[in-house]
Amino acid sequence: MSMILKDKVALITGASSGMGQAIAISLAKEGCKVVFTYNTNQKGAEKTTVEINKFGEKVTAVKVDLCIEKDIANLFKQIQKKYGKLDILVNNAGINNGGELLDPVFWRKLFEVDLFSIVSSINKALKLMSKGSKIINISSVYGDERCGFKGLIAYSVAKSALNSFTRTLAKNLAPKIYVNAIAPGYVDTPLWGNISEKQKKIEGKDRLIERMIQPEEIADMVIAVLNNDAVNGEVIFVDGGISLKTV
Repeated sequence: MSMILKDKVALITGASSGMGQAIAISLAKEGCKVVFTYNTNQKGAEKTTVEINKFGEKVTAVKVDLCIEKDIANLFKQIQKKYGKLDILVNNAGINNGGELLDPVFWRKLFEVDLFSIVSSINKALKLMSKGSKIINISSVYGDERCGFKGLIAYSVAKSALNSFTRTLAKNLAPKIYVNAIAPGYVDTPLWGNISEKQKKIEGKDRLIERMIQPEEIADMVIAVLNNDAVNGEVIFVDGGISLKTV
């Protein structure tokens, strides 16, 4: 348990599965008071809650549709009422598929979740944050301008914008608030669907580490960044080397 993170109030969006779930559980292990959001995956949210409860830490699960501003406002009202502050914000929730390649309707929906909801959440979070508070945005290897993925234009562009937003916001909020992003590569999460272990091994060959990344490895980097005050305004790639090898 980190004495730096003990008793800090942490919010993680989209923590009913995958990376968000791993991050929420890791923060609980470090002694944080965890608030997390979910939307449609109630069973996953219940699993996250059960896992966090094993550490005897307080947890609050809030159903939030990040396309609805009222839902986001209600989330932060609950945090203010229960804790009166927020020390850590991890913007993890996002979508990455659906819609035609250049369908404006889909682009608006994706940007609403993957970028604009983050802007809105940070805007509200700052009212509850004090000096030393930290924000981490979960980006993607596809957010690197050289690594945008064919077929996922909207997602790649949104993550690229998120990277720029992270760096520029860090300049605006320093030295009071720390802002960083973590850009994962292919992580073994439910977003891949029911692919076989054989297929996972095939996907893993695209990386220098020759395997898929585990959600807990992304969570480990979140904890490392939160524990290091020398890291600010960075986009940290945790991609297993895929950006160097194939993308």
